[in-house]
Amino acid sequence: MATFCLAGALLVTSAALVYTITDDQNSSPNASADPSPSIWQDSRPALTPEPVEPTSPTPSRPAEFKIGEEARNGGAVVTINKVRETESITMAGVAKKAGASAKYVILETVVFNDTKASMDLTCGLPIVNNLLDEEGRRYDSIDDLYEVAGNPECNDQLQPGFKEEMLFVYRVPKDAKVMAWEFSEYDLTSDREPSTIELRSV
Repeated sequence: MATFCLAGALLVTSAALVYTITDDQNSSPNASADPSPSIWQDSRPALTPEPVEPTSPTPSRPAEFKIGEEARNGGAVVTINKVRETESITMAGVAKKAGASAKYVILETVVFNDTKASMDLTCGLPIVNNLLDEEGRRYDSIDDLYEVAGNPECNDQLQPGFKEEMLFVYRVPKDAKVMAWEFSEYDLTSDREPSTIELRSV
């Protein structure tokens, strides 16, 4: 009886040993390793991007102009022929002085109407404008430009395709040095940047 039990124990131990060796061989990384990589790699040749031609930047402001040149903004075309200063101007037939600490700056211009409608140069606002000095200050033209001698009358409509002489007058401090004039066609439907005409010192 003891002999049978000993033989049985040896048989069980041998079977366990064979199972352990077989399991270790199966779990070995070299026994049945998959030769394919774990992450798929694209073996296709890389595409070379087509070159992109550089483009010129869009200017943020219209080109600047000088005295004597036709300056355009939308359908408003203005040529400044002369800039002069004076202590008084004639309005409605009467001399009007600027004052002890002020002066008038007068721009002698020709306005050409290249729009699709008429322009009232003196009583309307077909051309938004400002006079600039060297400190960057902006001056509005005086009121009642139609009363300035030599200007078109109020409601004298400048028709499309025609030009008219026009005096833009500004009252500024006596020591102000004017540097430029900005203008733009009055248009509520667009955010048009003004055009700039450089002015020589007067």
